[in-house]
Amino acid sequence: MKKTRVSKSHVCRAVELFQPKPNMFYSLDVAAHLASVPRRAILIYCRAGLVRPVNLPPYGAMAFTEEAIHTIRRIERMRAVHGVNVVWIKTMFDLLDEVERLRDEVRFLRNA
Repeated sequence: MKKTRVSKSHVCRAVELFQPKPNMFYSLDVAAHLASVPRRAILIYCRAGLVRPVNLPPYGAMAFTEEAIHTIRRIERMRAVHGVNVVWIKTMFDLLDEVERLRDEVRFLRNA
């Protein structure tokens, strides 16, 4: 049996994910590719209010930021690992937003 040697740098590049760049806008197709989801899933997430696209004038085309792509990946991970549906994910996101708002309020009151 012949052993094949694979360099460490080759292995690292094989599992490296492309990271979206900050301050860039990505089309629906590119966002779907970067997040490894179908376009339809992103549209469902937008309709549910989980992801907010940026509309670029003059055509009003749907575009997504780095943050939106990370959110889409997070949603997909929650669905795959925990088996929760979009309604539950929306509830969790709303609760996390409320927790963050309350943390900000506590920080403000401590500093006042």
